Amino acid sequence: MLDKDFFSLQTDRFRIEGRSRSGHETFFRIRELGIALDLGRCPDLIVSAPQVFITHAHVDHCAGMAFYAAQRHLQRMPLGRLYVPEEAAGGVRELLAMHERLANTHFDRTEVVGLGLGEVVRIARGREVVVHRASHRVPTNAYEIRENDTSLLFYTGDTDRAIFERNEAMFKAEVLIVECSFMADGDQARAVKYKHMHFDDIADFAERFENRMVVLSHFSRRYARSSSPRRFCFASISRSA
Repeated sequence: MLDKDFFSLQTDRFRIEGRSRSGHETFFRIRELGIALDLGRCPDLIVSAPQVFITHAHVDHCAGMAFYAAQRHLQRMPLGRLYVPEEAAGGVRELLAMHERLANTHFDRTEVVGLGLGEVVRIARGREVVVHRASHRVPTNAYEIRENDTSLLFYTGDTDRAIFERNEAMFKAEVLIVECSFMADGDQARAVKYKHMHFDDIADFAERFENRMVVLSHFSRRYARSSSPRRFCFASISRSA
């Protein structure tokens, strides 16, 4: 069956593949960098990513962690790492250990690494991932991909508008992936209640964006694809350099 939520987006430096729908599933794969940002229910294209940066512990962003670990063990793949907020690391290890006991196996090809604000992880091609903090209902990391002094991509994960008020890096990244769960008039209070973003929040900061491309994701399933040309699971806005 065709997955209408799956998309592929070519940027100046790499291709982003994935899907994002609030409360259902979010994952992004960047093959050129050997990383994934969140893993959703862990489709096959995520299993091969040796480094997975998970923003937070809500299941639509990380339900497939045990499947990832099991598949890397089954296929005898090299060590893979699940990077999670440091507050969630112990719980993730307990969860994987429970699956090991239930399946009578051992996930020896996956390591769980807790990350806090400001920590840096080296990735392929001389790049690095810098940890920022989002503002959500549970501890949530945002991730920035850098190369020397250039910010290539900033991924907010789930967040409310507070991230705009305390983080300058996101406005300068070449590509910004920002959640936009709500768009309709009348849903502003819902965004505040659940600590998500409304399109109005993004519009309030429009003059500060220096990004070449802004990608909106994580749209609520309240919005039918046919209800408005502005309401769908993925959107991008580009500008010339």
